[in-house]
Amino acid sequence: MRGRLYHLDGDWYEWRQVPALAAAVHVRVVLGPGGRLHLAELRIVGEPTSELLRAIPVGRIEAAANAQLTMVDEGIRPAPPRRRPARRTARSSSEAGWDQPRRSDRPRTARSRGRPDGFYAEIADAYQRLAQTSPRPAVDLAARDDVPVTTAHRWIKEARRRGYLAPGRPGKAG
Repeated sequence: MRGRLYHLDGDWYEWRQVPALAAAVHVRVVLGPGGRLHLAELRIVGEPTSELLRAIPVGRIEAAANAQLTMVDEGIRPAPPRRRPARRTARSSSEAGWDQPRRSDRPRTARSRGRPDGFYAEIADAYQRLAQTSPRPAVDLAARDDVPVTTAHRWIKEARRRGYLAPGRPGKAG
């Protein structure tokens, strides 16, 4: 099941999914403790049957809100698209020039350790897409990149630390 939030008015959004629900579902999204977006209200435009109430994926709606939206001073708005960094091409040592300092000679900073920011931005994008459709997005991310699940969890943790993902909730995807 895939779904998406569409802005209506103020901090109200309409949830649309495939397969479609029997009635329109409107949600109000607010910033909760810990910096995550939460559902504050839910409205059903149509008959609220028990089947419909069971079919509303509240957790997925909340995960979609945290994936699609961001908090700004005026309120909640769609997150700006992330720019993908340009891929670097490999150069031979003669093209690189011998006068450039070796990596070990460069001063180290907190940002120069590990992988670049672009990598974690890409991991965050992939994780957010998977969190909207999968109950185990970290496992799916690990399978996609053919790495152990612990490595995927470490990447997600670092993406959160660098601000590409909202703070996590124990036991919840997204």
